[in-house]
Amino acid sequence: MAIIKSAWELALEKTATLEADPVKIRRDLKIKEGRQIAATFLMDIDVNKEDTQAKYDAFPEEEKQTIREGMALTLLSNLALPRTPLFKEAFPNLLALGTIIAEGDEQITSLVSQVEGFFSQYLQNQEDLITRMKEQFGPHLEQKQAQMRQQYGPNFVLRPEQDPEFMKLLDKNLAQLDEQYNAILDQAKDQLKELLKIA
Repeated sequence: MAIIKSAWELALEKTATLEADPVKIRRDLKIKEGRQIAATFLMDIDVNKEDTQAKYDAFPEEEKQTIREGMALTLLSNLALPRTPLFKEAFPNLLALGTIIAEGDEQITSLVSQVEGFFSQYLQNQEDLITRMKEQFGPHLEQKQAQMRQQYGPNFVLRPEQDPEFMKLLDKNLAQLDEQYNAILDQAKDQLKELLKIA
């Protein structure tokens, strides 16, 4: 018990000299507020671009950059490789958010806009990869199916998605595709951070 107490006392002694930095606390709160404004805009169907723009414009000039940084961080965290074409339904809001934080900077708006095309290209490449792999794996699968029919009867059908060997190979190739696209997406995000002057 004495050892725990002395460790506790040591910890208290170390933290006693730490002082809260009010400037940093205020900045962190403003970033959090900016993130919340952006998240509300993206998630709440009753909140429109005009309301969000008005809310952003209402901040005093000295707070705007920090609020903008928070909004940008939410935008960036929502720019992730899509899993389905349904991403197109949500993308106009991401683009609108990009327009608000761009404050008229065409480069920022253009870059966010290009990401939509990039996402569509990614999904198309993913689809092409799956089709190509099914074609390449076809003869091997037919061979397996013929063996299975001897065991389970002439109506047995083996789909690529049912074959563990195919799925393992597909997962590996899809992971490589994701890696390539994520590397490019990270570059685009870094470029956005640079344009927005955020760390």
